[in-house]
Amino acid sequence: MRQALFVSLLCGLAACDRLKPPAPVAPTPAPTPEAGFAGVPTPAVPSAPPVAMVQAPVEVNLDAANAETQLVKSQVLSRIDVIPDLSPEEKDKLYVQVERTRSMGKIITIPFSSGQAAIGPPEVAAMAEKITLPQIQKFADDPTVVLIVLGFADKKGDAKQNRWISLERANSVVRALKERGGVMNVTHAVGMGGSEMFDAQNLNKNRVVEVWAVQP
Repeated sequence: MRQALFVSLLCGLAACDRLKPPAPVAPTPAPTPEAGFAGVPTPAVPSAPPVAMVQAPVEVNLDAANAETQLVKSQVLSRIDVIPDLSPEEKDKLYVQVERTRSMGKIITIPFSSGQAAIGPPEVAAMAEKITLPQIQKFADDPTVVLIVLGFADKKGDAKQNRWISLERANSVVRALKERGGVMNVTHAVGMGGSEMFDAQNLNKNRVVEVWAVQP
């Protein structure tokens, strides 16, 4: 009798175990994109400081006798002979256009980050917007105006590399002017190499591309 009671009690306990829900198991959190080794978060990498904004003057200074214009003009003339993809005849024509220009003025300035060779999408959009400003649009609407696009680098590093990256910057802006800005003017890219012309202390200010309008 006691044996039958004991067996009945064991069966009852087994039935209780079968009916008892399993203890919940806490899910293992999936690693996030920021997680590092073994789920340990990787410290955030600080982003590079933003470059300055694309700029256009409220009023374009076309005075060819202006000190800044004279300095830029002399530097451009000294570099025309090394512009790639121009025939000797085209170089001679450009030299005359710049040397004898009756007016010349800077219309757009595009900043670049260190090591950046191509204009970024935000700067392309900002540049295209600047072109629509009345004081800038009038040059794009004048087919006699030649646009000289000057690429600059800072003075750090190898001089040959600086010349290359400055020309790449200028070429990327020329492409953007034509493809996104709708500019139809004759346009030339000139690599100015490493420079301290803008600021000898702040290297950031020397990594720019300038667009100059030349009226022969």
